[in-house]
Amino acid sequence: MPEPIVDIVLPVYNALSCVKACLRFLDKNTPSSLYRLYIVDDGSDHQTSLFLSEYDRTHPESVLITHKDNMGYVQSCNQGMIAGNASYVLLLNSDVVASPGWLEKLLACAASDTSIAAVNPMTNFASQININMPPGSNFLGLNHLFQKRSPSYPDVVTCVGFCLLLRRSALEKVGLFDPIFGKGYCEESDLCMRLTTNGYRTVLADNVYVYHKGRASFTTRDTQYHRNRKIFDDRWEKAYSIQFKRFLEKNPLAPIRSLVRGPERLAPRELLTPVFRSALQAWQNKNFIQSARIILQGALRLVSYKRQKPQKKLVDMTSRPGRLRVTYLLRDMVVAGGVLSVIQLVNELILMGVEARIAALYEDPAIYDWSYLYTSPMIFRNEQDLIKNLPDTDIIVATLWVTAEWADNIQKSGRAAKSVYFVQDFEPWFFGEQQQEMRSRVLAGYRKIQQRIVKSDWLQALLADHYLNSQKISLGLNLEVFYPRSVTKSIRPVVLAMARPGTPRRGFDILVKSLTTLKLRLPEVDIHLFGARNLSKYGLPFEYQDHGLVFDQNTLARLYSLADVFVDTSYFQGFGRCALEAMACECACVLTNVGGVNEYARDGINCFLVTPGDTEAAVESIRKICIDMSLKEKLVKAGKLTVKKFGHRREARRTLEFFQEII
Repeated sequence: MPEPIVDIVLPVYNALSCVKACLRFLDKNTPSSLYRLYIVDDGSDHQTSLFLSEYDRTHPESVLITHKDNMGYVQSCNQGMIAGNASYVLLLNSDVVASPGWLEKLLACAASDTSIAAVNPMTNFASQININMPPGSNFLGLNHLFQKRSPSYPDVVTCVGFCLLLRRSALEKVGLFDPIFGKGYCEESDLCMRLTTNGYRTVLADNVYVYHKGRASFTTRDTQYHRNRKIFDDRWEKAYSIQFKRFLEKNPLAPIRSLVRGPERLAPRELLTPVFRSALQAWQNKNFIQSARIILQGALRLVSYKRQKPQKKLVDMTSRPGRLRVTYLLRDMVVAGGVLSVIQLVNELILMGVEARIAALYEDPAIYDWSYLYTSPMIFRNEQDLIKNLPDTDIIVATLWVTAEWADNIQKSGRAAKSVYFVQDFEPWFFGEQQQEMRSRVLAGYRKIQQRIVKSDWLQALLADHYLNSQKISLGLNLEVFYPRSVTKSIRPVVLAMARPGTPRRGFDILVKSLTTLKLRLPEVDIHLFGARNLSKYGLPFEYQDHGLVFDQNTLARLYSLADVFVDTSYFQGFGRCALEAMACECACVLTNVGGVNEYARDGINCFLVTPGDTEAAVESIRKICIDMSLKEKLVKAGKLTVKKFGHRREARRTLEFFQEII
């Protein structure tokens, strides 16, 4: 067997979902004869380490290096680079998803000039060299587009470490990463400066594009970055300034960026949300001067904050030909369970070869902290703009009652062959009995759409009561995110609940009554709440820890893992994603017995079910679990078996099969 050309070094610290996607498409899109893979498990949690051990056992081209404790990116990379002897070394972050032909293109770039010592592919997230995905495109479509171009291999000042091909002979001359940079940041810039000041080139392979989430396992950026940037500047400030000025003057990436750049529009609302959020947090921390500074700086930026308009021409140009086109309509892309379901589906459909897209009227920037997106959403100015300018699609998917009319109009205009309603809840019940006109309007929206997908028997039955047929495809959970985390459990029982005071159907009033009574009967219990902004204004009559709005799924998984009991007092649920997430993280559940939770919840087997509004039953159920460890373990064990039936890839496969049937 010939020696590999490349030693791929993959440092891993948790982020299991990203790691699995990275390795899945490394396997799929890379000839095994080209590389040897050095996986450095840098003190990951138990679940991630188990996966890596199994992967190493079943892949002869891989070598697993294990650290008991987290040593950091710099040391992990150096250890992996030393372990091999191939002509090239490739440093690969675990939050990168490879495209077809990626490694061959990088090697061809390096082989084109012996002075090239460092090569980056193009990507969506990489400091000065990122190439943004235009609205409606995905990273695989961009890779397809760029691979058809003749490359120019432009020089860049410093490459970025997310996916960095290095010539080993050059490393032997200038050295590896400097350990002074600790756990990471600026180490690759320092290495590239050593390369360029020794006559080597650092370039961009402008005919290959990969996906990079960014910061998937690095959560202390600001402190470490500023420390390391000072070290870098002390060494290289003059030489770097000269090179960077030359880079800006030449602007070698301008032709590439202009190819996928379209007209822009003002989008002040999207900046307003993070400014308000940051200012409020500073105010609550009594940092009033900082809060005022954030507001002032935000106000100055509001007048010029822009985003790219969706363009049919660019969508067509960056779409892979001959693929099924599916477009999901959201009113707002915000941090919510229903939005997460859509994002999960779109991501998996893209990886399965579909040109899947998202169109909406608003995007909260926090969505990128909460989830990864293999596509760039199309954000339109208003409803009329969306209906008029949405690119053609084979299937248009409504996801909320307000989007049903949009989908109907788009299909009637001939720009969608089929329409589908992804029914995630029984939306007529979002409105009270006194709002019969709104209930009728929602039902009319259900009837306008040709096909309907529901995620529970409960929803299917309610639609059937109104003479509406539907296809049931159970919701899928990403079990590579929601799994038991390595946390230090409290010796006191911990009860966790989502507090949603602004959504009446979530039963906030019942939750408060139940937890008040629970605290009286079981004073030693610790109560943790999440899901609301500024919960203190409601004057809850018990002590609690408020985690606020949680914008990171890994943080949420840790909260579930810390808790003994998760409580949901909703009057009804379309499915009840949170309870299934809690079960996946080995947390026992007390839930109400109305709605889609009955798709998986079994009273006394994997949870306790109570009637909505029955505070006494809720309190006693929580108390029993808190005081009876064997009961808790029984519910947790059954819950772990339950969640295995609800994987997100299975949901995506069934959804694609349904789309193929109706088209």
